[in-house]
Amino acid sequence: MEALGAALLRGIGTTAGFFWDSLYGLIFGFLISAIAQTTLSRGAMERALGPNLRGILNGAAFGIVASACSYGAAAAARGFYQKGADARSVFAFLVSSTNMNVAILIMFWAMLGWQFAAAEFFGGIVIVAIVSVGLTLVFRGDTLSASDTAAADAGARVTECLQCGMEGEEEHAVAYEGRTYLFCGARHEAGFRADPQGVLAAARAEDESMPGLGALRSAATWKTVLDTFLADVEMLRGELVLGFVVAGFAAALVPPSWLSWVLREVGAVPFVGYPLLLLVGLLLAVVTFVCSMGNVPIARFLAVAGIPLGANTTFIYGDLLIPPLVAIYRKSFPPKLVYAFLGLFVVGALVAGALVDLAFGRSFAAMHAMSSMSSMSFSNGFTIVANVIALVALVAVIAIGRRGASAAGMHGEAHAH
Repeated sequence: MEALGAALLRGIGTTAGFFWDSLYGLIFGFLISAIAQTTLSRGAMERALGPNLRGILNGAAFGIVASACSYGAAAAARGFYQKGADARSVFAFLVSSTNMNVAILIMFWAMLGWQFAAAEFFGGIVIVAIVSVGLTLVFRGDTLSASDTAAADAGARVTECLQCGMEGEEEHAVAYEGRTYLFCGARHEAGFRADPQGVLAAARAEDESMPGLGALRSAATWKTVLDTFLADVEMLRGELVLGFVVAGFAAALVPPSWLSWVLREVGAVPFVGYPLLLLVGLLLAVVTFVCSMGNVPIARFLAVAGIPLGANTTFIYGDLLIPPLVAIYRKSFPPKLVYAFLGLFVVGALVAGALVDLAFGRSFAAMHAMSSMSSMSFSNGFTIVANVIALVALVAVIAIGRRGASAAGMHGEAHAH
């Protein structure tokens, strides 16, 4: 009984630690998504993250300076796609924000050396290229934007109520011209049934009248940003909680030495050992549920244990394939697009792992041959500073949003009198 209690405490403590490590990424990821949904029109997102090389490069560049948390990146990617960004540009953002992000590269450099940071960045470029080219070939002739891709899928859903933007409900689902629209109440559903073309036209007109980033000077806009932020967190809360709890207990109860032993045994298989090693590194990330920030200490341990760089990097890449994130993708993108991305990402991660091993593996192994597990003080210090900044930003948004709500209420009362 005492051992069970100790295990529970370790799991809870590790879960809390992973949440703390990811907090700034979650906050900024959801804030970026809320700002995009509130201020940017579909046309603006199509121009910035459009169906061309420029859009893909913009998406990757934005990811480099944006969220370093898988969950925060997935939330932001969902908002971009729904506002009209091309799927290739959105997935370029998703990959770069978790593997090429400045914050996590600094942590990798400090904890594992410049070779690991360079390998992560180079591997991210490889994955983005393979996913982008693959999606172009798979969906040849189809547009990879939210509207056209969804229209091409008979089972696709528009999950936001067209008349208020809130999350729709299954009991108010309406099928129309190959798409399913979800509304938040019977009144809105009835309006759509009576005049579907009119409701769609009004929704498009409202989107094109989005105020742009300049509207962030208004407290009322921040009230809408805050409402969108809270609605997105509420919608994805189950996936977030499940991911952190499973990751925390897995990391607390499964010794890293087991992971090292599994990888060593797989790598020793004659002829096919190395390809299997890369694949198992990817699969270990999937079954452990650990997101990008939580992978840093495990990657350090695997490096000291002598695991090849390629398998170590595929382990890091695999955080985008954990089940809670796949559940978020399924809520955010059409099914056919989700399956295509997952398949192409696996291929890209395996190719990237092999290439980075060829490029950096020997010097990386030599550097860690005499190493031992070092202190995580740098990671802890960086996380504290980043989380404080993120929490201050969130408090500021809440304060400004409440001021905007009060101003709107006073304005309404004045009109009433």
